[in-house]
Amino acid sequence: MNQRDFQAVITASGHERHGTPAGGNAFRACTCPKTDCGAVASGTERDDCPEHHRHPAQLWHWAAECPQILDTARTAVRRGLAVFPLPIGGRVPDRGWQRQATLLPERLPELLAWRGVGVACRASHVVALDLDVHGDEDGPGVLAALARRIGVTVPRTFTVNTPSGGHHLYFRAPTGCTIGSFSGGRTALGPGIDVRGPGRRSGGYLIGPGTMVAGRSYRIALDAPVAPLPHWIAHLLQTGPGASTDRAT
Repeated sequence: MNQRDFQAVITASGHERHGTPAGGNAFRACTCPKTDCGAVASGTERDDCPEHHRHPAQLWHWAAECPQILDTARTAVRRGLAVFPLPIGGRVPDRGWQRQATLLPERLPELLAWRGVGVACRASHVVALDLDVHGDEDGPGVLAALARRIGVTVPRTFTVNTPSGGHHLYFRAPTGCTIGSFSGGRTALGPGIDVRGPGRRSGGYLIGPGTMVAGRSYRIALDAPVAPLPHWIAHLLQTGPGASTDRAT
């Protein structure tokens, strides 16, 4: 990485700079707020901090280098979610991302080095609901109210918290499912609920757990098996309004 790339990663990570050097590769204190990444303990740098093994131009905790990135990506793969790399701090993948999607955990360290994590819906055979919380939108509340009205329950499934305060709910799509991606309040499930699905060609994708965008992270909220797509959700998405696209949230 060159110096220009360093700054791009630093900006995307939202992390603060380390404290005063205490000689060698150690630091007396660390002002990095990401104390749950495993490299910082009680505000003080540990000797095994991965940044201590890099040259002085890299004395930062980067989102892409945080051990949590690989840990959460491995968890996603274990749940049958195919992952691919995203640019640091970005939402839009490079061209050909569909061919990079993998379910092989041994590929992750090289594939995700210096990168964020995306989840490919077609390669994962999933339909995902993005429950937004923006302004007057309350996706989780809308879905819960819809389920009550129909007289059903939303099953427990692999869930990721999003920076807005909403959630990504992943559901296993049935064979031959062509549900596409819908957004902008045009889904049959109601306002505040976007959909990402396998589609008919390349499929949609989501920003995966562990990824940071503008210093805010996507975190696993419930590490549960990916539940089958409920019939009532599939029916509404296949018969209701919406325009199919391949997008990410």
